[in-house]
Amino acid sequence: MPRNLVIGDIHGMYGRLRTVLSNAHFNPQEDNLYALGDFCDRGPMPIRTLDYLMSLPHFFPVVGNHDMWLYEYLCTGIPAPIWLDPRNGGRKTYARIRKIKEDKKSRIREWYGSFPLLRTVGDKLILHAGPSASISAEEELLEQIQGITLRQAYETKKLEGRYAPIVRDVVWDREYIRTAINRETDPNPDPNPSRKPLKTEKTIICGHTPLREVFHSTEYRITCIDTGSFDDEGHITVMDLDTGELFSS
Repeated sequence: MPRNLVIGDIHGMYGRLRTVLSNAHFNPQEDNLYALGDFCDRGPMPIRTLDYLMSLPHFFPVVGNHDMWLYEYLCTGIPAPIWLDPRNGGRKTYARIRKIKEDKKSRIREWYGSFPLLRTVGDKLILHAGPSASISAEEELLEQIQGITLRQAYETKKLEGRYAPIVRDVVWDREYIRTAINRETDPNPDPNPSRKPLKTEKTIICGHTPLREVFHSTEYRITCIDTGSFDDEGHITVMDLDTGELFSS
């Protein structure tokens, strides 16, 4: 029976990617692999990582902020300064992807453009960063962003000069997960946090915020599985969405 697995941020760490999938006994011909975005930058093997992920028959990603930067470069040929900022690691990807043939760049661009901002898998909501501060309930979240792809979000940005606020939030905003961490770990948490739990019966699975280990908040119904793939002491995490079992590189 096929499994539903989800993998945290990869960031061009091809070796750790293959290790964690091996540890998870991933069967690419049968298992579904969902992914939280950020496949390139920082790590040494971005192109090999993309080649492998694009070869998988049952691969279902969502958009990460690093995916947005790479996609915009593939659309315009101009790398954004924020992408090339040393803190973001885009120079490693840029140096390699600018050398590949145009037809391959086109295939990667079309693939990236098809990524949605959010996926629903059973009782899980899969997105990169967290729910937007502008919404309070799952129904609002789904109504506003379900089905929107990176291509559509970027076309809107070209017309309006910026990404829609809710798009930026689900891809960039860390306030929701940081509030949840504060509530779970601070002995004296803020009694009146600015962010309230999303009204939902589902569990949000996110990445984007690198942590030492997987974090879960029952109150905020969120699990973060970004465990610092690119860090010397970090690793990539895979979770079985049906059983909750965790695997590490």
